[in-house]
Amino acid sequence: MEKVPTSTSTMDSDTALVTISALDAGHLTLPERLFVTDADPTKRTTVPTLSFLITHTSPECKTTRLLFDLGVKRNLEGYTPAQRAHISQRQPVIVSPDCAESLSQGGLQPTDIDIVLLSHVHWDHVGTPSDFPKSTFVVGSGTLDLLKNGGGPLYPAELFNDDELPSDRAVELPPVCCDATGPKHTPSPETLLGDLRKNWKWEPLSDFFPATLDFFGDGSVIVIDAPGHLYGHVNLLCRVSERKYVYLGGDCCHDPRILRNEKGIALYDDGKGGLRSVHVDTNIAAKTMERIRGFTTASLGVMGYPMAKSLRAGLGPEKTLLICDVNTEALKRFKAETSAAGHGPVEVIENGYEAVKAANIVITMLPGSAAVKSVYLDPKTGVLAGAIASSSSQEENKLIMECGTIESDTILSVASAVSSSSVSDKVTFVDAPVSGGPMGAQNATLTFMVGCSPAVSSTIFPLVKSLLEHMGNKDGIFLCGDVGAGTAFKIINNYLSAITSLAASEALNIGVKAGLDPKLLTEVINASGGQCWVTSKSNPVPGVQENVPSSRGYEGGFRIELCAKVLGMGTKLAADVGARTILDKPTLEAFKEAIEDERYKGKDARVVYKWLNGQ
Repeated sequence: MEKVPTSTSTMDSDTALVTISALDAGHLTLPERLFVTDADPTKRTTVPTLSFLITHTSPECKTTRLLFDLGVKRNLEGYTPAQRAHISQRQPVIVSPDCAESLSQGGLQPTDIDIVLLSHVHWDHVGTPSDFPKSTFVVGSGTLDLLKNGGGPLYPAELFNDDELPSDRAVELPPVCCDATGPKHTPSPETLLGDLRKNWKWEPLSDFFPATLDFFGDGSVIVIDAPGHLYGHVNLLCRVSERKYVYLGGDCCHDPRILRNEKGIALYDDGKGGLRSVHVDTNIAAKTMERIRGFTTASLGVMGYPMAKSLRAGLGPEKTLLICDVNTEALKRFKAETSAAGHGPVEVIENGYEAVKAANIVITMLPGSAAVKSVYLDPKTGVLAGAIASSSSQEENKLIMECGTIESDTILSVASAVSSSSVSDKVTFVDAPVSGGPMGAQNATLTFMVGCSPAVSSTIFPLVKSLLEHMGNKDGIFLCGDVGAGTAFKIINNYLSAITSLAASEALNIGVKAGLDPKLLTEVINASGGQCWVTSKSNPVPGVQENVPSSRGYEGGFRIELCAKVLGMGTKLAADVGARTILDKPTLEAFKEAIEDERYKGKDARVVYKWLNGQ
């Protein structure tokens, strides 16, 4: 029985891990009516406020102990009068054991803690910072200004302690965007966490999180910008084993029924004639919750998941599909859905090493270069290591194929590693990046650009095409040349698509401003020399076309952050081959400016049409 594994992990990662321990850091009591919709108006629940001890060990065997949140203060008199008035509504409040006591019970002292990272600075998360005299405190951008000056009428300064954190040991994360309305970023001394901070930068993670930061630089602890609850609010995604991550959500969600989408966020009287929630911005908080919900339930991704389903349906019941992903819940859901559809057996495997030992064909859809290097080249868990280990008992040749949009250098490095290995005559590596976006993945109409060694392409490409036809248009599967050519084709295609996204938006915006009918203008353009994929297949003007991102609030589609990323890849390729470019730089600047605006984060790239109008 032939088995075809597909790996669709959603994040760049390597083998660095951390350990996490939950610490009792007090309890408080929550009235249900203030947190969830359709609540019992009389129900109050006493819940824990937790701190998390995260232990990280570097390749040089240096151990760093990090606390995420500190819980409730041991002495309630340490809060401001306004805070104590608020706390009186959360009684009973239990202050023992607090974070320091829980550490002591586990054999550690506060002086053993190197870093305290606060999700935000509400009273039930800040604990007693003075207990940690040797720790560096890390907070979200704008937090220090928030502690000093407050954050608007709902969060005045009296709800915070100005001197909550030691000014000489407090570091703000870099600003995610330029927010003229929120608290201002406070620069921190370069001497604090200098080795870590020099590599801190916000980057998108998978299709769900527009801004994430690799805290230790090794993929073990990812800081996730989680706006909406309070200014500077952040979450953590921690890798605790090769395929298991723990998501620490701060105050994104106060009830598991909200995470499961069974309840909504409650609104209540703000005392000023309006409605409010426990979040500083309810709509943004709800959007953050959607991202978390999507990530934790479908990490196969908006493209990988439907691609894998189409492949499973097309292979036939006599073949087994092996599948690998970091999210066990997503794997369970995939197995349940494909089983209910009667599409044939699905089995879960641990990693690329096990995949290539069990199957002759391995297809991956990975999000970036680090993930590709890890999945293919890791000496313990990688595809190539597995192929070498199984070579003595191997009767048939193996095909390994990466379908993500990856830097050319990485694809060529994997190809080189395969060709120089002891199994070069038994293993063929192919790059086959896709185009068509989530809609193409859902409808199995993707275009594939294949790079394959000319020495074997006459036999390998027909096999590749027979597999890809299950996920794409059979007339849209192209043999582009040697290994790496498929990636180059895709990067160039994305380069042009990104630029035309802005160009088409500008052109249509001119027409709308001139009082022209955008539907008729689009029809004329599509019948003339200005026609392009953006105008004909994903028009940026809301209402011009049905079932495209612009007509559903720019949700779905190709996120603007990823569009900027692939445009940058095109710029790099141009520089590598000595090709002069003009339009990429102003287009990239436009995307970056749009990404800095909270209204456009995570939206389809055609949202630049809205950005042009400041809407």
